[in-house]
Amino acid sequence: MAEVTQLKRYDAPRINWGKWFLIGAGVLVSAFILVVPTVYIFVQAFSKGLMPALENLANPDMLHAIWLTVLIALITVPVNLVFGTLLAWLVTRFNFPGRQL
Repeated sequence: MAEVTQLKRYDAPRINWGKWFLIGAGVLVSAFILVVPTVYIFVQAFSKGLMPALENLANPDMLHAIWLTVLIALITVPVNLVFGTLLAWLVTRFNFPGRQL
């Protein structure tokens, strides 16, 4: 007589609502911290119209500040690229305590 094979029942994975709530809360708080000051800066910058804001861009102090920002970015981006790549390689290559976090 032939044997009857029972099919295994696979349950859908359970959704961890607590985990997703904390992730969502973190994203909302981060977005709030980034968006609110940025919007406030733009509102204050253009509160007197477009022309005063454009005139400030021609100010030598403003041009110097913009140049310093670009210079710092040109220095820090390659340095962070090198260190980030090195650390990513170390994490994937070697076993050490705390790696699974």
